[in-house]
Amino acid sequence: MIGQPLASPYKEALFARESLLQQSLAAYQAVLTPKDPGLWSHDLRAALGFRIATLTNSLDAAGGIRKYASRIVFEGWQQDVANAIAITHTDAPAWINAALDYTDTLTLRTHTASQSLIEALRQHSVPDADCVKLAELVATLSYQIRLIVGFQALQA
Repeated sequence: MIGQPLASPYKEALFARESLLQQSLAAYQAVLTPKDPGLWSHDLRAALGFRIATLTNSLDAAGGIRKYASRIVFEGWQQDVANAIAITHTDAPAWINAALDYTDTLTLRTHTASQSLIEALRQHSVPDADCVKLAELVATLSYQIRLIVGFQALQA
């Protein structure tokens, strides 16, 4: 084609990577700080992000979560969530252990996930809309962390 610059596979890959990163960042921000967080407050979302990063030994890759969460002081049961330890505080909501079981299973043992995880949330009166929001949150955070780890490995 006369007058058309030749596109190299390298340039196309860089463009695709930049586009992917921009789209991923937009999705990440929309999921981490939505206008309607439901049961999953912005602080709890950040704590869950820390939990996922801790469980996957990816705290270094979770820079965005750390940056956002550095403005938050996790206290009580939310500190337990962020530290990926069992909830020991009696002021924690009744649904938190079901939410953590769901989060931990999807993070570490996806192949064992079943409808029973959703049923456990429903038994604790978590509305379907909030079950969906939790699924979006866990999937997006897990994807973001794995994406960053992958890019870091490529740069190494």
